[in-house]
Amino acid sequence: METIMTALQQAHQLAAGGALWPGFDLDTIPIVLHGRTEALLVGHPAPPAGFHPAGTVAGRAIHRGPALPEMAANTAAPVNGHLSALVSLPENGPGDAPTLARLILHEAFHVFQQAALPAMPHIDQSAMEVMREYPENDAANNAMAIVENLLLARALDGEAGAAAAFLAMRQYRHGRLVRLDRSEVVTYEQAVEWVEGTPTYIELRAGAARDALSERLRLHNRGGRNAAYRRFYDTGAALSLLLDRHAPGWQERLRRRTASLQDLLAEAVSEPWPTVNQVVVAEGFARILETEEEAEVKRQERVAALLDELDKGPGVRVEIHLPPRVIGVMWDPNNLLNIGPGRRLHTRFCGAAGPDGLKVSVEALCLEEWGPAGRRFTARLPEMPAVQKGDSAGAGDGECGPLTVQGRGLTLTAPAARCEAGDRWLRVWVL
Repeated sequence: METIMTALQQAHQLAAGGALWPGFDLDTIPIVLHGRTEALLVGHPAPPAGFHPAGTVAGRAIHRGPALPEMAANTAAPVNGHLSALVSLPENGPGDAPTLARLILHEAFHVFQQAALPAMPHIDQSAMEVMREYPENDAANNAMAIVENLLLARALDGEAGAAAAFLAMRQYRHGRLVRLDRSEVVTYEQAVEWVEGTPTYIELRAGAARDALSERLRLHNRGGRNAAYRRFYDTGAALSLLLDRHAPGWQERLRRRTASLQDLLAEAVSEPWPTVNQVVVAEGFARILETEEEAEVKRQERVAALLDELDKGPGVRVEIHLPPRVIGVMWDPNNLLNIGPGRRLHTRFCGAAGPDGLKVSVEALCLEEWGPAGRRFTARLPEMPAVQKGDSAGAGDGECGPLTVQGRGLTLTAPAARCEAGDRWLRVWVL
């Protein structure tokens, strides 16, 4: 608890007076820190039933109570009707206070984005569909993005001409996507750079290591790594830092106009851009592309091995079927593999939250599939989880009321479901 209180105090101090971004501080943003069973509300104007006063921090009231179904993952979401910064606390404790403080600031900035800059892009269901269909197995797209990432890292290091070369490569790659009739991917990339890149920039302004940003940029897209989502945290943050250098005061301009971070940098960089041919020759693009083509073969081999593990591996095969109206899907952007239309692999964590207390958390290798009929999670667990069925009065044949499934790697709570089990398999249909 001491670490949490220290982190909250530090976060408020770092953001005070708009020090990290003009107009952004924590004084009016509700903060929710939630674990598996308990949550803390900081500065929430209407704590839900079951929450009780538990002191103050940074001059703001704290309330303690049960973790609610809507308190899922790290994000910004309504809690009892008020948009709040949700911060997930790990089972083994919150770690060090500075890291937690930066996470609080990241999620609080999501609230600020929606409240103060509503005209800027946001991540909606259509954007999620683009993310699920992102061409992360396109070796040419990855090779061009690798060049972009390297140039961004070198621009951050102060290399002359690197920002202009990045813009030339980025413009060419986006033009290729448009020619392939994938213009929605271009819009999606720029949206995520705003939505996730600027909170990552806030973390950097609050003390996160900038050298680590450059290191991550040099690894993204290699073999499709982080291509669909996670890399845009870092490309967006890098663009923001470059805007600090090339266009001081750029944050205030976004209150008067809507523009991507890429467009703002293109307007601010004064030196002439090289041609894309000059960039690809200077950066050894042919070698990078050849490496990515080889890496794609290995990526497909890895996907095949993971699918084979799910199909034939040891332990218990679990299937969870969700209806179409459940769209609150959770994932870890660092362990995501798009493998085809309507299919992706989660190598460590995924889940979903829905109406009436529905919550699914899978901490294991899991295949997610979706279509008009709904969504299915398929996972392998080391042992059969415990299944507890509630009152089935009024339910149809084979159905039950509230259902709880708990085991190593899986937690599921459903208001109504149908469940079948056999030797080393379990299937659940959420109703």
